[in-house]
Amino acid sequence: YSGDFDYDIPVFSSTKQPMSLQYKASKPGVEKMQIAGSINGWNPAAGELEQREDGFWYFETWLNPGLYEYQIVEDGEWLLDATNPSIKKNGMGGWNSTFRVGDPKATKPRIMAKSERELIDPEITNASAMFAYWNNQRLEVSNAKNGELFWTVPEEADEQERSHVRLWYHENGNRSNDVLIPLKYGVPVKSTADLTRHDRQANIMYFMLVDRFKDGNTDNTLPVNNDSILPIANHLGGDFTGITEKVDDGYFSELGVNTLWISPITTNPEGAWGLWDKGVTSKFSGYHGYWPISSKTIDYHFGNDSTLRRLIDASHQSDMNLLVDYVANHVHQEHPIYQQHPDWATPLYLPDGRMNTELWDEQRLTTWFDTFLPTLDFSRQEVIDAMTDSAMYWVDNYEIDGFRHDATKHIQEEFWRTLTKKIKMARADGNPLFQIGETYGNPELISSYVSSGQLDAQFDFNLYDAAVDAFAKGHTGFENLARVLDESLTWYGSHHVMGNITGNQDRARFISYADSSVAFAEDAKLAGWTRVINNNGEIGYDRLKSLMVFLMTTPGIPCVYYGDEIGMPGANDPDNRRMMVFEELDSSQQSMLELSQQVIQLRRGNMALNYGMTEIIESSADRFIYKRSYLGEEVMVIFRKGGPSEIEIETDCHWESAFGGSIRHLQDDHLGKVNGVVVFDGCVDGRVKVRLLSSIAIKFAHIAAAGVHP
Repeated sequence: YSGDFDYDIPVFSSTKQPMSLQYKASKPGVEKMQIAGSINGWNPAAGELEQREDGFWYFETWLNPGLYEYQIVEDGEWLLDATNPSIKKNGMGGWNSTFRVGDPKATKPRIMAKSERELIDPEITNASAMFAYWNNQRLEVSNAKNGELFWTVPEEADEQERSHVRLWYHENGNRSNDVLIPLKYGVPVKSTADLTRHDRQANIMYFMLVDRFKDGNTDNTLPVNNDSILPIANHLGGDFTGITEKVDDGYFSELGVNTLWISPITTNPEGAWGLWDKGVTSKFSGYHGYWPISSKTIDYHFGNDSTLRRLIDASHQSDMNLLVDYVANHVHQEHPIYQQHPDWATPLYLPDGRMNTELWDEQRLTTWFDTFLPTLDFSRQEVIDAMTDSAMYWVDNYEIDGFRHDATKHIQEEFWRTLTKKIKMARADGNPLFQIGETYGNPELISSYVSSGQLDAQFDFNLYDAAVDAFAKGHTGFENLARVLDESLTWYGSHHVMGNITGNQDRARFISYADSSVAFAEDAKLAGWTRVINNNGEIGYDRLKSLMVFLMTTPGIPCVYYGDEIGMPGANDPDNRRMMVFEELDSSQQSMLELSQQVIQLRRGNMALNYGMTEIIESSADRFIYKRSYLGEEVMVIFRKGGPSEIEIETDCHWESAFGGSIRHLQDDHLGKVNGVVVFDGCVDGRVKVRLLSSIAIKFAHIAAAGVHP
């Protein structure tokens, strides 16, 4: 109860189970034994083993069900667990030991709504085990005469343009997937035409480095005049005016995205900083924006107050959100906050004398990115106050729609709670801000920052890594991708708004891995400095198309890294940050762009792909099949590796009734170049036969006319 309002909040019991490890040292005289893996963010310091009288080393903890990768660290030496035969490729040319917690074959109850009031699964009849909510009010669930469950949406819903129904079910200690149904004035939304850019599940994001997108004003194209900076590491001239030009000419609208995320816009230092010195030597300018010397002023390389406001207005006029990248974790040494309060930074040196730089997991809350980038000490209230006030400057003075937060896991929780509270109070009567963070780590760490009091979402890098492994490599199957997808749905919810990326500024381009221009086992940064990375045939484009389809047909907010829509190549930073290309696309780039537009528009136009329940039907070495379902509308997605093949899928016999009688080729009717499937009629015993003509197939079934009820 709060004031005149009461809230019903579902609380989920822990699913953690005890796990213990017994290990025999590989050699005598070992003094320190540790475990590092997905259980502890690959931080050996968080995995100390205890040696007991029997001579074995032991480690005990509690973990959620799932597959975990790890290595043993003996006196600093990383090793596979020789006592455990279960190993898994790490995606970088090596191996990790693995263990599993819980039964991987255990089934969870699954629910799916056929309307805002009824469940479609006839086996779910226990009304007391169903939890239904309208917004944050629990609804009474009852049994209908036919055995199905139903509930009544309160009349207050009729007065709200947007509210939501949420559903959960539990059985034998297992929680089901959740169902989310958006309502418009009390009526379930059945068409994406009724969704807006403020409906988070309907967002499709596009990320660009301001300096590398488009140069709209040559007057501020001013690279740092220093011979120690190679051109690729200097300012190239992109600015707010260039982005606005592409908003105005319809580039983003034609692509289909409705949320723009731009790199940090605050003032960065002049001069040359940092150093790359591995055969090629170069320093860097602050072109990327992640080295702030001010948290409240606009970098003149990008524009000024008026050009930023023009970009925001143009985005909103085109029905798009605009997110700004905000850096709170650290500042450049020239920033006034460090100049005036050097004690507000964490120590550069650890008590043992080591330099505290790039110790991402061992010193997660104190480590520096570089010697000229002091990390702020957010255990101090004055630091929290100063940096949340700086963030609020952009909220109070500009109509931005949200933040992408840099280095989220390196900042204490108190900062995020303080900032979120300030934002909610400032926007109490308007459109709320969307906050999405950046954290590399296991799902438990990532999700610890996602709540109603902190961030709305984070980027799901674990899913991206699994997708790269599955789609960029010809020899990798789909089993692990399906496992990680299911893991993400379990941790973040069936209708989460985590960011699912095609790539980002810190990774080699997907297409360059996929076409073998960059090897997974090599130093991808070094590759970009020492050779020219170009596209290498059609295979990279084909595999990137599969990734694009996967991201646009799974839960979360898809995020296109600029240039991926046309298949721009590149090794790691800074080669993955080339100037964007708009003109004179070759046939392969044009085909990639058209596919990107089609599949993005597909998602934008289909409720099942925005709010549908996800069911993984099959995952194997050469096939991956899943289905999204929403209020009687279904989308089935099929990926396969290898040549054309014919498969049988166990599913309801309604595809033919939706598409009509005889053999139908769906390519022209539904998805153009995206599709490649022939559906045969004559469904027998719940199985339908499908012939795959390309690596991607998407099928639809929906209530198309009276009498057709899939």
